[in-house]
Amino acid sequence: MFLALGPALLTGCFYPADRGKQIEARVEKLEAEKGELEAALKAQQEKLDAQVPKLDEKVAEVGQALEKLDKASRRTGADIGVQMEQVQTDLSALRGKVDDYLHRIGEMETALASMKEAADKTTASGQKPEGVKKAEEKPTDKKGLAEYIVAKAESDAETARRLAPEWLKKYPKDPLAAKVYHALGMSYLAEQNWRAALGQFKEVIENFAKSEQAPDALLKSGDCFASLKMMEESRLALEEILHSYPKSPAAEQAKAKLDALKKAPKGKKK
Repeated sequence: MFLALGPALLTGCFYPADRGKQIEARVEKLEAEKGELEAALKAQQEKLDAQVPKLDEKVAEVGQALEKLDKASRRTGADIGVQMEQVQTDLSALRGKVDDYLHRIGEMETALASMKEAADKTTASGQKPEGVKKAEEKPTDKKGLAEYIVAKAESDAETARRLAPEWLKKYPKDPLAAKVYHALGMSYLAEQNWRAALGQFKEVIENFAKSEQAPDALLKSGDCFASLKMMEESRLALEEILHSYPKSPAAEQAKAKLDALKKAPKGKKK
């Protein structure tokens, strides 16, 4: 018996027959499970490999978004800085204006205080304070205001031209209107505003031909036309004086001017 077991002991691989089968079955099962695991791992690896590019894209997108946000925050900060500088500049300018206004108000308050003090002293003494002028009162009646406008046309043309339109609107056909128009025309004539003067004299000539001012309005119209180099029109105006107002004071002057026109070289008549 010892001799029969010798070969088995020498090889070291002795198992009972049924146990050997169990081990072989278990090995086969393990091999099968191993294969299944390897297949599952391979499938998972393939899925992972498929997902990696997509993950890389997402990471890149997130990185770009973060970069944009960073740039936007920096740009916004820069813009805010510029706006703050502009606001500070505007505020400085406004402060300067406010200071200037306050300075002017202070000067005005000082001047008013001085005037009030002078007025108080005047009230106490009954004298008119120096530098304080009483507002000029203008007449309110038709004749008085017309004469006032005529007088102002010579000394204060601006006031006359401001008051005349309202008076002429109220009394467009009144004989005194001829005086007002004539006075306005003379004020423009003094300023060498020939066309404006002609407009006023025209009102006298066309609407108040029988007035005392009509002959002189024609005479002055002749002068305006001559200044505008409209010699033919000037001649016609002077001839109209001789025709319509031969006995007027303007007729003698018109005759002299016509004689001068006749003696002038032909090239200067027109």
